[in-house]
Amino acid sequence: MAWRKPKDPLLTTARYRRNREVLKRQRLPCAVCGRPIDYSQPGAFVAGHVVARHKAKRLGWTEEMINALSNLRAECKSCSYRTGAHEGNQVKRAMRQRVRPGGATGHLTDSHRW
Repeated sequence: MAWRKPKDPLLTTARYRRNREVLKRQRLPCAVCGRPIDYSQPGAFVAGHVVARHKAKRLGWTEEMINALSNLRAECKSCSYRTGAHEGNQVKRAMRQRVRPGGATGHLTDSHRW
């Protein structure tokens, strides 16, 4: 499998790469499940964000704050995918429940269907 460039430019900054290497040298266990991570296996280690990137952007955080070492944690690949999918589902759910112009929330009652 060929390496692909990340979609989010925050993952290509020098600060993120430097802090990712710091976490990798520390050889910490997974912050989510607590299991040891096989750092010798490529792709097994992921530098995950404590506060998700999209949430931090909405809160007005700068790139330095988002990719700070205090906002990164060591995660195994499976936990990173699981937490990322959870975050993605929360965003999708919030977008579906967003209030539409005019006050309608998108949920139709039987009176509106007929």
